[in-house]
Amino acid sequence: MSNQIKRIITAVIAIPALLMIFYAGGIFFFLFSLAVTSLAMWELFSMFEKKSFYPLKTAGIILSAAIQIIFYFCLSDFLVLLIPVFLILISCEIFRKEKINPLNPVIVFFGLVYVTVPFMLMGRAGEFSKLNPVIFVFVLIWTSDSAAYFGGKYTGRHKLSSISPNKTIEGSVIGFLFTVMVSMIIHFIFPEDLGFIDALVTGILTGVFSQIGDLFESLLKRYCGVKDSSLIIPGHGGVLDRFDSFIFVAPLVFIYLKYFS
Repeated sequence: MSNQIKRIITAVIAIPALLMIFYAGGIFFFLFSLAVTSLAMWELFSMFEKKSFYPLKTAGIILSAAIQIIFYFCLSDFLVLLIPVFLILISCEIFRKEKINPLNPVIVFFGLVYVTVPFMLMGRAGEFSKLNPVIFVFVLIWTSDSAAYFGGKYTGRHKLSSISPNKTIEGSVIGFLFTVMVSMIIHFIFPEDLGFIDALVTGILTGVFSQIGDLFESLLKRYCGVKDSSLIIPGHGGVLDRFDSFIFVAPLVFIYLKYFS
């Protein structure tokens, strides 16, 4: 079976399931976030092991789950949680018996900020939006990815970045324009739930930073010398590969919805 067929079959099964989880929200999205962040962080730490770093995987994943649980059930300010978490990571590294490296806890902390925090924030984004923000953001990300891919395939002439040679400036521009356009279409379909300015700003943020998130994960993979973060999703690589755009867009959309919308 070709890789393309695997991608299609996986997408046909996964997309409806994801939309059901996103629509239900609440505890369902919370449990989904726990699972996804655990897998993505395991992939991230495994990638860095290729460069002879050995972050404490289990400790990192447990702390990730702990701060998500505390944030969901008890606290509204995640920044309060990050300081003691960093001190715990440093303490664990000091007392480990082998493969000690002062950068190991830094990598784990980076994983918490890079992977965990965006899912935590997006779980709360619904408090500041009439329209389901998770579904909205994912629709825009899928639009950006698809439009950039096909736009680059048929019109691409100029390379966008040395990090990802297959991406082109033409594809990137087309992906951005289609993202903003779809966001505005959603505004006209649901004008009472999504204001004009909100649709425009969210479309611009997603059109730009979904592509930057994709490129940043490509940079991490190139640095670590791997093609995919893992092979857990048939035809699509790893969990981190599928949510690289989301983890860049989610915090920005949350900040906009909470403080500027």
